[in-house]
Amino acid sequence: MLRVAAVVLLTLAALAPAVAQSLREGETLSSITVAPLAPPHPVRGGDDRTHLAYELSIGNPSRLFVTLHKVEAVTPDGTVLATLEGERLATMLQRFGGEGPTLAPGTVATLFMDVALAGDAPVPERLATRVGATRQDADKDGKPVPMPADTPFPSDYVFTTAPFAIGKPAVVVEAPLRGKGWVAVNGCCDAITSHRGAVMAVNGLSRVPEHFAIDFVKLDDAGHLFNGAQGTLASYAFYGAPIHAVADGTVVNLYDEAEEQVPGQPAKGITTANVGGNMLVVDIGDGNFAFYAHLQRGSLQRNGGKLKLGDRVKAGDVIGLLGNTGNSSAPHLHFHVMDGPSPLDANGLPYVFRRFTGMGVLPPEEDDALESGRALRIDTARLTGPQADALPLNDQVVDFGE
Repeated sequence: MLRVAAVVLLTLAALAPAVAQSLREGETLSSITVAPLAPPHPVRGGDDRTHLAYELSIGNPSRLFVTLHKVEAVTPDGTVLATLEGERLATMLQRFGGEGPTLAPGTVATLFMDVALAGDAPVPERLATRVGATRQDADKDGKPVPMPADTPFPSDYVFTTAPFAIGKPAVVVEAPLRGKGWVAVNGCCDAITSHRGAVMAVNGLSRVPEHFAIDFVKLDDAGHLFNGAQGTLASYAFYGAPIHAVADGTVVNLYDEAEEQVPGQPAKGITTANVGGNMLVVDIGDGNFAFYAHLQRGSLQRNGGKLKLGDRVKAGDVIGLLGNTGNSSAPHLHFHVMDGPSPLDANGLPYVFRRFTGMGVLPPEEDDALESGRALRIDTARLTGPQADALPLNDQVVDFGE
């Protein structure tokens, strides 16, 4: 009996694969860590494509210098959905204490990804990140030098992260404004704007509250943002425009003590309490919270009565007037949806407006001149036409109707 058992064990040992090794197939000493700050959420944009806009936190806990060459968003089966490399990779990588795609020891960077899928393409259930990089050793002065010839790990290497889940789809809401000529400034998805770049830490957690936030300003029929003195609120014809509730919900956060800022001047008196100016947060259900910021003081009312915590609002209700309070250099409405009632201690969630008409988009050079006062040119060759259940994209000019 013992002899038979010994023969069986020897046979099994001969058939078993060799697994006694430090790194197995598919495991790569990466020297850097790569992980999403929040799940990518699918949202249909005003370009008829579905966008997965998300941020990757890349840390270098090693003593080596690591240079990124290519970063790809891939499905678990290896299908490439988006690629960043070369100058585009460097442009979408944000870090402090230096520039470029080389991460020194101890460096943490954020890479901003935008996977844009054709309108009829299925959204994957999970994504992974494939990284191509080069590592260098550090000399005694902390400068990068080539890896030693006898190093067991290659200088040039590629690795793929574990897949991560896709987040929930966008909530459908009504537009918060009426009329035409509204510009979606600092919008999603393919550039590091002041919104997408606003990665912050609150109570030790990384937060990205403004993935999909938009600053809405309005151009007149001649393409002017303002007429008259830039520093005068009356020069902005849309100052005081009614702000409408985008959905039924309950007021869970508000502030109504901020004074108007002077347009064209740096904001003054900013604190963590009033950075959003006079604002409302409305719980619109299913874990979605709508945030309206920079409203006029005293305008947070509904049906003539001052809004207070716990009040219910209905979609379409006028809940405030567009102002220039808080961290603001010109009258505008800041709007976004998030996963909690605190505008900074939350992650942004996708939303789409039930309907709007695209009127075109501001070319990059016009965006830079937005507050110049001159008539701006609108590129009408793209991002035009009626849209349903879509998100206006960065610098898209839209008509919300009456």
